[in-house]
Amino acid sequence: MTVHGDAAEVSRTTQVHVRTLADLVRVCEIDTDEWIIERWVANKWEVGTKAPDGTVSTTPLFQVKAWLKRNAPIIETKAILADLVADAKKQIAPRPAVTRQPSGPHMLEISIPDLHLGKLAWAPETGGANYDSKIAADLFLKALDALIARTAAFKFERVVFPAGNDFFHADTKQGTTTSGTPLDTDSRFHKTFLLGRRLMADAIERLRPIAPVTVVIVPGNHDALSAFHLGDSLACLYHNTPDVTVMNDPIPRKYVHYGQSLLLYTHSDKGKRSSLPLLMATERPREFGASQFREAHVGHTHEFKVQELMGVRVRVSPALCSADAWHSENHFVGNLRSAEALVWSRDEGNVAVATYTVPEKREKVA
Repeated sequence: MTVHGDAAEVSRTTQVHVRTLADLVRVCEIDTDEWIIERWVANKWEVGTKAPDGTVSTTPLFQVKAWLKRNAPIIETKAILADLVADAKKQIAPRPAVTRQPSGPHMLEISIPDLHLGKLAWAPETGGANYDSKIAADLFLKALDALIARTAAFKFERVVFPAGNDFFHADTKQGTTTSGTPLDTDSRFHKTFLLGRRLMADAIERLRPIAPVTVVIVPGNHDALSAFHLGDSLACLYHNTPDVTVMNDPIPRKYVHYGQSLLLYTHSDKGKRSSLPLLMATERPREFGASQFREAHVGHTHEFKVQELMGVRVRVSPALCSADAWHSENHFVGNLRSAEALVWSRDEGNVAVATYTVPEKREKVA
């Protein structure tokens, strides 16, 4: 590739047939974010070849050319954003130190998936409970405080806090899921995201006095992009705070290895749950072999369920959110709205589970 200012010339020898512009872009590995294709041409002709026996065969030949121009505004914007993020990390001071509880041979896992912050549910329409961003945030912190209190008898050396997992209800300005499914939402996307970021930071600050916190970002089918943005925001906020780690790699599956336990976190809207044990062994063979207790923790279906497959427990966690109009119309109603905390012993695996369940107000029967 030869670059002349804002123009570039690319040449490559390949055995792949290049007949279209898409073929050219793929084979020459042209970054269409960096380069704009101003114009292109494609020619085809045939060449005849005479064999020794006198037969003639023809071979089609193709020529595809493209003229590129550097996409200067996009490149400059990316550079500016990268500089802003780097500068923000430098400017953000460490979070205030906390008075920490005595450490012990346990790990605390706080599981509050599928909050669906921004969902709108109207009780007269759904037959269930009302739900909006304010209610969701209130329930989230109530559940968190209750789970912390109900596991206070243990001493912890680590806290694992899965986030994402449809933490946000919508992923676009149009109020849709990542794939474009329309949703009932109670607010604008940007407003909901800012509320969610503050809510997560508040939760982390409540967990820090217990033990160092590992935030595990799990993208869901509602918030695949927003979950990543949330993780990146938290990584910037806690960049200079050594007792907070944010796991925010783009891969949809994250692993935590603690003592004799290996935990997989994924939303499980794709793939089969029955394949999760083999997936764990394939992706983390060393940790899998070194562990006695192996679990895959998933969300998505808003239910409580534990299934053991060849020694690997697949734990489906419940949700705090109430049913919206779509769930009500499709009969997905009635599940207990709950959150969980799991206590992991370094040597004995899961030794305790604490639960917070939303109290439902029911009318008295005469």
